[in-house]
Amino acid sequence: MIGIIHVLIIVSILLGVSIIVWSNNIIHAAYALALTLTGTAGMYVLMDAELLAVVQILVYAGGVVVLLSLGVMLTNRLRGESVVTGSRNKWIGAIISTMIFLGFSALIQSTDLRAGKVQVASDPIEQIGVALLTEHLLAFELIAFILLVALVGAAYLAKMSSDE
Repeated sequence: MIGIIHVLIIVSILLGVSIIVWSNNIIHAAYALALTLTGTAGMYVLMDAELLAVVQILVYAGGVVVLLSLGVMLTNRLRGESVVTGSRNKWIGAIISTMIFLGFSALIQSTDLRAGKVQVASDPIEQIGVALLTEHLLAFELIAFILLVALVGAAYLAKMSSDE
């Protein structure tokens, strides 16, 4: 059963990456990036790294893709023209990426990687959560406030450009 899930996650990652590379529409590429990053989170879950999976989904699949989409939407409104990607060297990039992938695959296959279980005294996710909401509360709240100000500013700029 795990093998089937591995294959499905790998297929979703490769599908997302392929759409990113070959798409001319930047919005489609942004959503394909979300698919790729979510698939990567799935791989983290299969490797028993649940905290990394949650961070992957919240920070990357959530935050980065939302900011990218927001930037594209604001760019479209300010300039009045659609944003398309245009790469003339897709085949060269695909060949170089394939060579790098094969090199890393050979390197991984040649090493002796053994998975092992580590005994942990308490739940590390709980420790991180307690540290964020006690010792680092000011930084946590400042980051939230800065993101809120950026979102309100982006909405204000979008409203200003539509009034012109």
